[in-house]
Amino acid sequence: RKQLFQVVRIIVQLNLYDDPVYQFVMRKKAEGKPYYVYMVAGCNKLLRIYYARVKEYLAAENAN
Repeated sequence: RKQLFQVVRIIVQLNLYDDPVYQFVMRKKAEGKPYYVYMVAGCNKLLRIYYARVKEYLAAENAN
């Protein structure tokens, strides 16, 4: 969990406007969610994106 929080915190600190995790976290923050809530939501979003990319990569490898 600590590493996930660090990654999301860096994404927010670097103002990566085109990053979907950044956009999601900023939307939750604008909704008035507490810090821990929007950071956990950002971590979950990051994990979903990561899992989808790994799954896509493995499917492409198995197709070859």
